[in-house]
Amino acid sequence: MRTFFFAVSAMFLATPAWAGTTGKLAGKVTDSRTKEPLIGVNIVLEGTTLGAATDFDGNYVILNIPPGKYRVSGRYIGYQSVVVSDVSISIDLTTKLDIAMSETTVEVEAVVIEAQRDVVKKDVTSSQ
Repeated sequence: MRTFFFAVSAMFLATPAWAGTTGKLAGKVTDSRTKEPLIGVNIVLEGTTLGAATDFDGNYVILNIPPGKYRVSGRYIGYQSVVVSDVSISIDLTTKLDIAMSETTVEVEAVVIEAQRDVVKKDVTSSQ
């Protein structure tokens, strides 16, 4: 009887240990004009090392996020970056955040490379 009581007590006391301590962020990233899913968009929780990239259907999932409020940024070449503030992550809950991104032009600055003459000519085998 004593063993049974101990086993039942241990089960009830260990139950809080099964509770989670982190949350999850999930959603879908689409083009705002065509509503097509975007593949490979980088979704990052600013100020952390947590992030994910979207799959072929535009879906992403970020696991093991400590509870709190975060700024979530989405970056993709050819599209305007999106930042969503005050995204609340709760323990054992999934926060859903869908993002629509709009196209933008990519500006490239000219890179100037200045050629310099070699001091030692490597193809010359004798002095000149």
